[in-house]
Amino acid sequence: MKTFKLGKHELRTPAVCGAVIGQNIETMRASVARAINQSADLIELRIDGLHDSTGWEKLLPVKVPVILTNRPEREGGSFKGDENKRVEVLLQGIARGVSCIDIEFSTPEPLRERVMSQAKKSGIAVLMSHHDFSLTPSIEVLTDMAKRLVGAGCDLAKIVTFAGDRKDALRILDFLAQVQDEVAVPLIAFAMGDAGRITRIAAPVFGSPIVYAAAGEATAPGQFDVATMKRLLSELISKGR
Repeated sequence: MKTFKLGKHELRTPAVCGAVIGQNIETMRASVARAINQSADLIELRIDGLHDSTGWEKLLPVKVPVILTNRPEREGGSFKGDENKRVEVLLQGIARGVSCIDIEFSTPEPLRERVMSQAKKSGIAVLMSHHDFSLTPSIEVLTDMAKRLVGAGCDLAKIVTFAGDRKDALRILDFLAQVQDEVAVPLIAFAMGDAGRITRIAAPVFGSPIVYAAAGEATAPGQFDVATMKRLLSELISKGR
């Protein structure tokens, strides 16, 4: 079984990430506890779901590695404010010692570079992401985006698309299989939507190191809950031996 680095942590693949979102701190704290009880390997804190992010750091520390995310609307998130304020939450997370920061490739480059610089100085992993909620483009387009993410200096890359049908689902998996020799960092890729649900389970077979699962409210269409994802992956791995 392969491993990958997430800041100071070394995780085995596939690692199940409990995605946590909520309108208030109490709801998110309950979801964190639920994810850990269901044996999530790491947690994603989606701060953009909070009506007021003041005091979000009360969610820390967490017993497992944490990916901190503050997703803007343009990438399927809920944050509507100024980009400087959005990025400030990520910088706070770096100061608090979270394991990993998720920064979107679409973030204005000066802000993106600021976050990456601070993270690297602190030994915190940078996951750079790209989301397409409308379609799954060609393998060539996906490969070009993967190279752009890696070229920007991230430690992990993440590409998520929307699958309108089974052909889209197969395309993202085909891309994931082909791109392994094209990029030098671990690449997470899968498709959202009902047609894309199968890619969330199959992606680890094709090299995706992390799979995302809901720890309460789903953070994306087609998401399984943590317990179901752990069970499905366990069955898949045991049958593959």
